[in-house]
Amino acid sequence: MNDLIESLISEFKKQKVIRGNIYDNFMFYSYEALGANKNDKYKGTRASILHYMTQNKNDILIRLTKD
Repeated sequence: MNDLIESLISEFKKQKVIRGNIYDNFMFYSYEALGANKNDKYKGTRASILHYMTQNKNDILIRLTKD
C-alpha cells in the first residue's frame, strides 16, 4: 500500500501548479487517478485505499511537504 501511495505522491508532485490545501488536492488527485468515474467491481478497493489514506493523513502530509 505504501508503494502505491509513494507513486501517487511522486506523480502529484510533478504537477506544475498546486494551489490551496495540498492534502485535499492530493486526495482529489488520488481519487481521480484510482478511477473515480468508473462504476466497476473495484469500487470497494478504491474506497478502502482512500480510507487508509485518510487514516494516515499526518504521514502523507509530511511526505507531501517534504522535498
